[in-house]
Amino acid sequence: MSAPDPLAPLARRDGDPVFEEAWQAQALGMADCLVRAGAFSAGDWAAALGRAVRREEDTTRGYYRAVLAALETLLDAGGAVPAPEIDARRDAWARAYETTPHGDPVVLEETP
Repeated sequence: MSAPDPLAPLARRDGDPVFEEAWQAQALGMADCLVRAGAFSAGDWAAALGRAVRREEDTTRGYYRAVLAALETLLDAGGAVPAPEIDARRDAWARAYETTPHGDPVVLEETP
C-alpha cells in the first residue's frame, strides 16, 4: 500500500474537493497559524467566527466571507493589522485584480 500523495487536493469520500477554491483553505490555515502563534486564542477565534457567520447568508460563500471578516476583526482588535491597513490592502487587491488581464498573475502595488 502506498502512502497518500501529500500534494493531492483534499477530498471528501465522494471525491469532491473539501474547498471550492485554494484561498478558502489558506484563510483557515492562517487562522490556525495565528491561534498557534498566540495572536489570539482558539476561543476568541470561535467567538469571532460565530458572530461573523450569523451575519452572513447560509452558503459556502457566506461562510468564507465570515472567515475573512473574523480574521480581520481579530487582527484589528489585537493591533496586529489595523482596520485602515486591511481596508487599504483590500482596495489595492481589487484595483490590481480589476486591471490585470485574464490569465496574467495579479501583482499588488506597494502600500505605504
